[in-house]
Amino acid sequence: EEPAPIKRKKLPAATSDAKPKAKKNKFKDESTNIKPPTLEEMKELRDTRNLFHSNLFKLQVKEMLEELQLKTKYSEFTESWLESFTSFTQQLKDGLMERSHLEIPLNLPKKASGFIFSKPTKAPYLIGAASTGTLLGPKIVVDVALEMPRECLHKEDFLNLRYDQKRALYLTYVTERMRESAEYAEDQFAFNYFANNPLKPVLELTPAAKHVAKHLKVRLFITAPMSSFKPGRFVPWNNNIRPSFYEDEWDEEDPLPSTHHYNANVLFDLTQAKNQSHLDKFFKGKRNFQDGLLLLKVWLRQRELDVGFSGFGAHIIAAFIVYLNQQRVLHQSSSSYQVARTVWNQLANTDWTNGISMAPASSQAENIIKIAAYYDVCFLDVTGQHNLCANVPLSVYERIRAEAKLAVDLLNDVKLNSFPHIFMQKCQLYSRVDNILKITNYSCVNQILMMHSQPRFKYDYANYGYPQLLQLLTQLLQKGLGERVQAILPLETATSAWPVESNAPIIGKHIQLGLILHPEHAYEVLNKGPAANEDSEGAADFRRFWGEKSNLRRFQDGSITEAVVWGAAQDAPSKKRLIVRQIVLHLLEHHLQLDSKDFQYIAAELEQVYQLSPWFKVSRLKTKLTIDQETDAEALSPHVIRCYDELARQLHGLDDLPLEIVSIAGTSPVFRYCEPQPVLPQARLIDGRIHATHVQRMVIQLGQSGKWPNELDALRALKTAFLIEIGEKLEAQCRLQWAITTEGLLVLKQGFCFLLQLAHSKELALLKQMVSERGVTTYVDNLSSRSLERRHHILPKVSGALHSLHQTHAAFGPTVLVAKRWLATQLLDNGLWPEMATELLVAYLFQQRHAPQPIAAPQTGFIRFLQLLAHSDWNGELFLINFNNSWQDQQIAELEHNYRSKRQSYPPLGVSTSFDQQHAGRLWTSNQAPSLPVLSHVTRLARHALEIIETSLLSKDLRFVRPAQLFRASNDGYDLVIQLKPDLVPNALSYDLGSPFTSFGQPNFQLPRAGVDHLAGIVSQLRSAFSDFAAFFYNPHGGKELAIVWRPPSVFAPKPFKVTEVQACTPCGNGKVQVLKETLLEDFKLLLKDFYLRIATPEELKREQREHQQPKRYYNAKEEAGEVSPMTKKQKVQITNKQQRPAKKMFVK
Repeated sequence: EEPAPIKRKKLPAATSDAKPKAKKNKFKDESTNIKPPTLEEMKELRDTRNLFHSNLFKLQVKEMLEELQLKTKYSEFTESWLESFTSFTQQLKDGLMERSHLEIPLNLPKKASGFIFSKPTKAPYLIGAASTGTLLGPKIVVDVALEMPRECLHKEDFLNLRYDQKRALYLTYVTERMRESAEYAEDQFAFNYFANNPLKPVLELTPAAKHVAKHLKVRLFITAPMSSFKPGRFVPWNNNIRPSFYEDEWDEEDPLPSTHHYNANVLFDLTQAKNQSHLDKFFKGKRNFQDGLLLLKVWLRQRELDVGFSGFGAHIIAAFIVYLNQQRVLHQSSSSYQVARTVWNQLANTDWTNGISMAPASSQAENIIKIAAYYDVCFLDVTGQHNLCANVPLSVYERIRAEAKLAVDLLNDVKLNSFPHIFMQKCQLYSRVDNILKITNYSCVNQILMMHSQPRFKYDYANYGYPQLLQLLTQLLQKGLGERVQAILPLETATSAWPVESNAPIIGKHIQLGLILHPEHAYEVLNKGPAANEDSEGAADFRRFWGEKSNLRRFQDGSITEAVVWGAAQDAPSKKRLIVRQIVLHLLEHHLQLDSKDFQYIAAELEQVYQLSPWFKVSRLKTKLTIDQETDAEALSPHVIRCYDELARQLHGLDDLPLEIVSIAGTSPVFRYCEPQPVLPQARLIDGRIHATHVQRMVIQLGQSGKWPNELDALRALKTAFLIEIGEKLEAQCRLQWAITTEGLLVLKQGFCFLLQLAHSKELALLKQMVSERGVTTYVDNLSSRSLERRHHILPKVSGALHSLHQTHAAFGPTVLVAKRWLATQLLDNGLWPEMATELLVAYLFQQRHAPQPIAAPQTGFIRFLQLLAHSDWNGELFLINFNNSWQDQQIAELEHNYRSKRQSYPPLGVSTSFDQQHAGRLWTSNQAPSLPVLSHVTRLARHALEIIETSLLSKDLRFVRPAQLFRASNDGYDLVIQLKPDLVPNALSYDLGSPFTSFGQPNFQLPRAGVDHLAGIVSQLRSAFSDFAAFFYNPHGGKELAIVWRPPSVFAPKPFKVTEVQACTPCGNGKVQVLKETLLEDFKLLLKDFYLRIATPEELKREQREHQQPKRYYNAKEEAGEVSPMTKKQKVQITNKQQRPAKKMFVK
């Protein structure tokens, strides 16, 4: 039946004045009105649009500020403690201070006596961050000021440190009364120096209250009222420490030297109340300015520029915010972000060397220029008398300006999320300098101060040694190094507190200076002085300054001038990097009479790891190249590159080839200065086969032709035939030896071995080609095609870009060498951590835009590489290396968005270059190399290495870390160690720092067949077959042990029998199977074959070394040609005597 027609209702005709009825939204509640945005919300939206490049930065700042807010329990405790302390001070009694049970926290030549204590007339008050509401954790320090009454001071107490002595006595008396009080009986008391200033002792009190004891500390300052002395008594040009105080003689006719730094030290106390009151009025109730100051304090603390006597303290930043508000640069309604940004911008673009002042204009105009002439940096407080930056040297101020400029540049960079670089990353100052000078010898420092420090500096700094040393050494090194250094920065650590019953420690008898080198000028071999015939006085000064190093020389332009030569232009780069060290050593010896044993100069210590092994004798090589015994991998790379260039010219010049050679590219690490093993010209032909330790790969591109076959096997056969023809023509026209292999054409030239491979786009297309069941041809990426594309098409471009990066930054190559050697010595081979990942991560460091200056020293580059490994967020960060800025902003944004949204499809370590095309983030690493456990392992190793380096750098007692401490893996954490036969595993040519499991053995420098690495192949087979049951570690640079870590015990537990899960299983009854470790070990031995020597646990190997037993070893007595033992005759005689010595008898009771 046909369906019945649907009856439709006839709609009424629409009239001209009828209005269409609006459709009612059943989800809308018409009773509620939409609330319009408030003024604050509108302002916030406008600020977000105008100030921030992304909403992410704003949210990150907001979240950080919320986390930085002080908890209520700390603010309540601070208020209650200050109230109780105020009542305590009111109960103090006046009287003569008799002998105290505590030691006075001040070192003075004359003992104090007859101090009459007067109880304070003014209540104690909060100062610093506690008063402005900007306390910052994790260790909260609450500063409290207690004003010493005017009655305690006399008219002449401004002279000869009397004020400082009374201040210390007043602090001691209050401390002793507090310890006697029952209210503070359980608290911990200690003295410390404020800002490493020995004239500023403070009391550090740790409360006994459990809820705040771990995170809060109270610091008590003693101050004095401004009316204690006459106005102008402490102006910079006055002298308040007489030479007679230090029993020095002074000519009465000569004017007394000014003590402007000491005067500023006293004014810090006298102006404290007025300055703090001024800051409190400004910051009180203004959350935007408080949050802005918090942001700036985090930024400053992360850069460690606020530490020590010469530090740029947070109180200077707080005063500068007030100053900017007075100058109408900051508005009352400025947001916290605007406050921080404006401060950075003003710091970068204003000059404080001529002086700025917070005082009213009427009282500051006359004296500001006069006061600024006495200091490097001048920022006068609200009184117009005290310079807040009195102790800040010019180098630290310039560094602050550079960091502020960098912060502004980062904020302006729309391509970068600048939040982690500004606020989260800790930029230790030692990792920002290239060389470090440490003088820690107490007698040596005293000798320098006694013989070379001028008396005016002694009085100016009240005989405090540190600033005198800093000024003396900075001036000397700045004059001697000139353009070679960008900055000389003091590296300070905060002094440690000491018990109140102990004597105050003597500080300032050691110094550490960090040198930031200028890459373009640091390694120049010549210091050219004035011409003797044009400027005789200048030439005489030049000779006097440089001493016997200065000589009169004639140059090619005809000029005859004084000059100092530090090396030859042909010297190796590693030798040139020691020129600055050579200059500093000469200056210290010539001007300060210091021997090299009296100080440490830290530069290039870790570069030893890629030097040529001393066991290998270069004199045995048959080569025309000039090679020193002390050469290294970096110095040998140019020899290989020149040989490669000559071979490329010969290939381009071959006659009668079927197709023209269009391009030749080297893809081995040596072509980009990234090969950590010294490449020596020792490859040779033995029994018709080429033997070489290293094979350098070259990729050849041919001209276009339509005659290439359409089948993969036929195309590869044709490529092989083409390579054979190239080899024959090289032999006929260039007299070069060659051999064909499955990988390509091996060519022997000047002792170096090259592997030539042909690249053709058609081979890549055939690898991608897939034919469906319906006969449809598609092109799909797979593992083989991706590998071929990486080796033949992308790697040549990346290799060329990395070579260019090394030409721009000469420290790039050696930094990669040190990094690769470190990873190899930690038993991480290319199967666990790809070498290209190391190169690209170091390239990422050198291309970073958030570094104030380029890396000039490989050792500094390696420290920053360790910091990158130790603190990176592997899960959230994609490392983008944008060579030549090839990627557009939109492409970068899309790639980062894709990486975040599809994170599971990317490997654990995401590295991408601008040449990777559609494979970005997946080309250089995989899920297995490195895996998540390996990433975690490397992170722990890097953090441990940084701890060792930081401890040795910042300690005044320890010398810098020895390479063996970093470049020898720990033997803990491994379950088993398989020892390999040492005569079958060639030693690496790089400097050997020893094995973590066994002692040094006889070296073996056999030449393997070119391109054959049996041990790496066996380890790869072990991993592919048994990675579910064990992890395998070995040192690819000549390691003779294979370390094993078993998987968790659950893997070896009995499990039900399944056909799909029977690999390496053994029946154990009840229908279950089990993986036995003993069976696995037998399989390991079978794969290792002739390489296997024995299996032992790390504990057994430790015990063997501890008991000095002869470990079970296997040596081949036959020495290969070219092997030379480095032992001297004396050592051989000693070994022979030991062998002839009778064995000890063992008695059994």
